[in-house]
Amino acid sequence: MYALSVRQPYASLIAVGEKTIEWRSRVWHYRGPVVICASKSPKVNIPGSTHYLPIGAAVCLVDMVDCRYFTEKDLKPACCEGQGHYVIEGKSDYAWVLANPCEIEPIPVKGIVAPWPWKGPEPTLRPGGHESINFIGKVIKRLR
Repeated sequence: MYALSVRQPYASLIAVGEKTIEWRSRVWHYRGPVVICASKSPKVNIPGSTHYLPIGAAVCLVDMVDCRYFTEKDLKPACCEGQGHYVIEGKSDYAWVLANPCEIEPIPVKGIVAPWPWKGPEPTLRPGGHESINFIGKVIKRLR
């Protein structure tokens, strides 16, 4: 099993199944379970709350099911639509396709930029950890 650091709010969007594509500059041939870890920055406030999204912690498990060239159609599932991104199809950017997200009890981690072999404890499932669908809706609106 591998781990991957992703900035917030994207790590939480992966955890709830809203973000199914991770846009990266490198190909990754691995297929199988991946622990998604929220990087230590930036702190993201939950709209209408004094709470923050988890940072510096593993937040979910997903399956890495495919890696292919990133296309214009991948902007929406990557939660990048309407942010001024442009795509040169077939030119060095990759869509890491993620499926079957399962939220887990947060596990403190010190991540790195590239995927790394997970040597932490066995993740414990925690469905509903990002409980507020209103929160997710607000995050998505802010991203678009």
